[in-house]
Parts: sequence; structure tokens; C-alpha cells
Amino acid sequence: MDLTAILITVLAGLGMGAINNVAGGAGIFALWAFQYACGLPLAVANPSSRLGAIGVGLFAWLGFLRAGVRPPTRVWRLALFAVPGALVGNLLALRANDLVFRGYLAVVLVLLLLQQWRHAANGGAREPSTSRWLGPLGCVAIGVHMGFAQIGTGFVATLVLVATYERDLLAVNAAKGVIVIASSVASLIGFVLAPHLLEGQAPVIAWGPAACLAVGTATGSYLASKWTVRKGSAAVRKVVVGIALLSLLEQIVQIVLLLGR
Repeated sequence: MDLTAILITVLAGLGMGAINNVAGGAGIFALWAFQYACGLPLAVANPSSRLGAIGVGLFAWLGFLRAGVRPPTRVWRLALFAVPGALVGNLLALRANDLVFRGYLAVVLVLLLLQQWRHAANGGAREPSTSRWLGPLGCVAIGVHMGFAQIGTGFVATLVLVATYERDLLAVNAAKGVIVIASSVASLIGFVLAPHLLEGQAPVIAWGPAACLAVGTATGSYLASKWTVRKGSAAVRKVVVGIALLSLLEQIVQIVLLLGR
């Protein structure tokens, strides 16, 4: 990596960490930096972003702790269900093509926007589900998404946690950091082990670019957690909706380009 690629990747990580802490969807910054600044193919760029995702989750959690917001123990128990899901997602990522990847992200973004619209329409009055199994199953889904795409994991976690854990987005963001830690660590381990467990599978982690991204995501995520606590849920919701709309537009453009080839 030359100095320009390093700086671009760190800056991409800074934006990814800050935006993903508050909302989600900024994992696309990692792909852009890896593909265009570092010259990595998508098959390597996608897995290599998991080290940065660990930085997002870990430093979000530390930032919330310092601000006095501590996720309860039950969130850590829920996060364990994301681990097997992440490994399943890894296998899917190693087999999927670009069109499937983009189409899946578009569906997730539409679901998030519909959820936020419904929340605004009813004033957030409806309480989260108390079903014993809905939360664990939702965390498995978060893990699958992290293992498969990484981009938009914050959106998927928000979808699940608002429906099963808490309506307040400040509490959701604090819990989200815990689940991102568990799922991203599991996904990174899965990708590291893939060449040793799957016949014919080449290594898929570029450690130099991944480390530069992680430096940026850790810094951005920590700073954003302090902003989130200071501004509260209303400001967080605006960022969630804004980033979701921009990310959905980007996915639609990419799908059209892929279909036109």
C-alpha cells in the first residue's frame, strides 16, 4: 500500500465507524477504499472489512460505557446467537455473485425504511415483542448478514432490536455495539479459517488494508457514541433514515448497471 491508499482507507474507516455507530450502511466506504484505492477484488474487499467492523462494535461499546450507557447482561447472551449465523453468512458470501449481494442489501434497506415509517406513524407506542425466541432468532439473522455482507449490519440490528428489545434508539445503539462485536469477530475467524477448511478456497483477508480501516473505524465509532448520547434518539432516527435512503439509491444504481451488462 502506498501513502495515498493508506490515508484514503483510514478516512473511509473514520466515516464508516462514525456513521455505522449512529445508523448503519457506511460499510460501503470500506468496499470503495479497498477496491478503488487498494485495488482489491470484491471477493477480498468484502471479507477484509470485518476487522474494521470489529473496531466499530468494540469502540462503540467502550464509548457508551464511558458515557454511562451500559447494555444489560441479556444483550451479551443474545449476541451469542449471532455467532453461528455469522459462519453461515461467510459460506454464502464465498458463493454469491454481485447481483445477489446488491439485491439483498436493497431489500434490507427497504425493510428498515418501512419500519421507521411505521414507528413515526404510531408515535413509537407499540412495545417490543416479548416472544422468548424472536430475539435469539433475530440475532442469528444479524449474524448471517454480518457474515454475508457486513454493509448494513447496523440496519439489520436496528430492525431486530427495535422489534424485540427496545424502542428507544439510544438504547438500541448501545446494544447494537455488543452484537456487532460478537458477529464480526465470528465472521473474521470464519474467513481466516475458510482456506484451511474449504477445498480450493484462496485466502480472502488483506491484512494491511484491513488494519488501516480498523484504525479509522475505531476512532470514528468512539467519537460518534459520545455524539449519540448527547443528541439522543430523535437525532439518531434522522441519521438512520437519511443514510438508508442514500444507501438504497446506491444499491439500485448498482443493480441497474449489473443488469445492463
